[in-house]
Amino acid sequence: MKISNNFISRNSISFTSYKRVNPKTNLSVSTSFYHDYPALQKAVDIIEKDFPNGTDILIYAGSNGEEAISVDSMLNHPERYHISSIDPFKEAIDFAKRSCFGIHKLDDDSFIIDTIQKDTTPEQLRLKSRFYNSFEEIQKPEKALNNVNSGSLYDISFPGLEMQKYFKLKPEVKNRIQFIQGDIRNINSFPVKSQNGKAGAVFFRNAIYHLTQNDLTGVFKYGDKPNININKYAVIKNLIDNVYNKLDIGGIFVMGHHTQEHFFIADKYTPPEQSVLIDKQRGIRLTTAPLPIKALLENGKFEPVFEEAITDLSGLKKINLPTIWKKIK
Repeated sequence: MKISNNFISRNSISFTSYKRVNPKTNLSVSTSFYHDYPALQKAVDIIEKDFPNGTDILIYAGSNGEEAISVDSMLNHPERYHISSIDPFKEAIDFAKRSCFGIHKLDDDSFIIDTIQKDTTPEQLRLKSRFYNSFEEIQKPEKALNNVNSGSLYDISFPGLEMQKYFKLKPEVKNRIQFIQGDIRNINSFPVKSQNGKAGAVFFRNAIYHLTQNDLTGVFKYGDKPNININKYAVIKNLIDNVYNKLDIGGIFVMGHHTQEHFFIADKYTPPEQSVLIDKQRGIRLTTAPLPIKALLENGKFEPVFEEAITDLSGLKKINLPTIWKKIK
């Protein structure tokens, strides 16, 4: 039987890595190594092509550092780049600085420890090689990698089958990445090493909804009427403007591909014709157009360079939405 990650997230907390959990929904909002690989690879390709001599890469909502470490490992010449993994939670930064990780056979990145090559794609094999270039395998740490390490599915073991392996980031890799407590809303005050004070890339994947209080899972599951007094488009537009000011010409902004990153609970500022009613009893509506796309297209400052398929509001139809945007002027 295949056990879904959502089931695991709802019923236990993995100690394989720091997994931040939404206190209302009890759902994990953590990352994994090489999460959404196609977008990561495209972003790395653009960075290396347009900034071959190096640039600053700012990864906001960086959680426990897995995303930043993934990007570093995918770069052909990581020593040329300055990567900063930034997260507002001290616990996440402390974990990242410790730089010890566990990978479990139930995790999304389990291909890293899989020993059956036929079950691994060529892309995964390449990433696996990159991963082992960045890490050294270690014995199980005496101190658990999270506060919870008992009574969970991750404690299941089978004779002769190693369910989990542990890794420590190599010193030379750890020294290349800064793990910093901070908030993307303060991006303009964040120092970079580039001479012009600009960055070649800003990552903010699957985190915009935190700024707009747009956790759709909580709304649908628990029935709490969302705050519609926040002008969500204004929040997003301010974010995009700040990212634009921080990026160098040709720099990229990388968003996530989660549905709630693009479609938002309509606030009181949303015209009725630009929303669809999803809950008649409570009067909850969702925007029919992706607000970040609208903000990015405004004034012709950005152009889309990579798109991904996501499920629309009906949950039945796949639509393509850009997730990587390049600053063009």
